[in-house]
Amino acid sequence: MKKVVLIVLACSLAAGCATTSKSKYKSVNENEVPEKYTKDFHKRRADIEQVSWQMVDSNCYIASFKSNDNLVNMKFKNTAVETSWNVPMEYTPTNIVDYIKANYEGFKMEEVNIVEIRNKKTYRVYIAKKKETKLLEFDLMGEFMQEVEL
Repeated sequence: MKKVVLIVLACSLAAGCATTSKSKYKSVNENEVPEKYTKDFHKRRADIEQVSWQMVDSNCYIASFKSNDNLVNMKFKNTAVETSWNVPMEYTPTNIVDYIKANYEGFKMEEVNIVEIRNKKTYRVYIAKKKETKLLEFDLMGEFMQEVEL
């Protein structure tokens, strides 16, 4: 009897974990996304067949997909399209790593992205120490630009 209860509990826990989304945004089907965004996406990325959409709000949607084994997100808003590419930690420019070590003692890099908005590309680096998280922006040469409000 104990084994049956443990199996039922394990299955319930596994099912609960499987349905928990990692994103804070609502997943939506492509047909729920405004046509102007889906048309723009397919015009820009005609080579992409598998894409998942999320709704941030009624005027902002995110298309997520893989390109060359790299995670890419395109955020469509009324004012602009923001594209971000995930950068593996080992490919982060050394001057960015050195800047963080020198100016943000105790912080560790959590995520590094290259972000393009209106044809301008920057590095955005999320750093964290305990419960504190910061977002730093660097130019493509790895020079610090600003700390971005979260």
